[in-house]
Amino acid sequence: MISSTPFCSIIIPALNEEKDIAACLTSLSKQTYPRDCYEIIIVDNGSTDLTKAIASKYADHVLEKANCNVGAVRNYGVEKSTGEILICTDADCTFPPAWIETGVNLLSKNKDTVFGGGLRSSSDRNWIDKYWLLNSGGETVQQNDLMGSCIFIERSTFLKSGRFPEEVTSGEDSDISERLRKIGIRIKMESALSVNHEGNPKTVTDFLGRQAWHAENYFKKPTKHIKDYIFIATTIYSITITASLLTAFFGNLHSSLALLSASQAIALAHSTKRIVRSGKLSNFKYIIPILSLDNLYFTGRTIGSIYGITKTAPTRKK
Repeated sequence: MISSTPFCSIIIPALNEEKDIAACLTSLSKQTYPRDCYEIIIVDNGSTDLTKAIASKYADHVLEKANCNVGAVRNYGVEKSTGEILICTDADCTFPPAWIETGVNLLSKNKDTVFGGGLRSSSDRNWIDKYWLLNSGGETVQQNDLMGSCIFIERSTFLKSGRFPEEVTSGEDSDISERLRKIGIRIKMESALSVNHEGNPKTVTDFLGRQAWHAENYFKKPTKHIKDYIFIATTIYSITITASLLTAFFGNLHSSLALLSASQAIALAHSTKRIVRSGKLSNFKYIIPILSLDNLYFTGRTIGSIYGITKTAPTRKK
């Protein structure tokens, strides 16, 4: 069992985060948990802006681990940390004042359990924030797997899990979630641990880019993703959209519309799933903008999966 006031290590990867990192670290410095009972570790992934200079004003340690994927960055931070409790988050997040205290209390009362939280809208949220998160106040958590923006885990449990995978460009949090379950560790998502995500995409281009980045690993290890609902849905969506465009080009409008309808059925299913998980069925009145965003979601995932097939150099993120 963990001690009553365990020492915690907060591991934060960063890559060109000069816009958000001061707010992130200020938020962490104003926690209700005793400040001498946690360390803040920034692991810079090769920033070319003022990230490291800003971080050095607030963090206990500013380390560097450049030219590698985010899993390797997180692992390096863990290697250099001393905490009994490891807390993972991102440099574009801010936190409720009792965030650390709440997470530690949950761990202390629940053996063999790892806790995570969801995302709240950023302070300057726009329509993408609104219709993607569907949960601006963080009252519910829609994800079943851990997200790198909020993980509370005992060091011993983390080491048993085999650490974050370092070969993938993204999805290291989903991977560790799967491995934790395999060794009998429960994963619980708590709305009280949800963080404000200031780095949410604010433009269509940024949203497409974020989804493309998440999908780069799909076809590198297809057997790993073959049972993943999003992988299957993205594959079907990309096939039906492509076939719809081709049949329209060759003048078969009837077949083109049928294929287009199939792609929209995929997007609509995803929209419905997100609305139901949000716990706010009233969101169905916004189905048009939500559906539009889910079409962009699958478009970005399609672009990323195609790019991932041809890409050989590692992608850095955070």
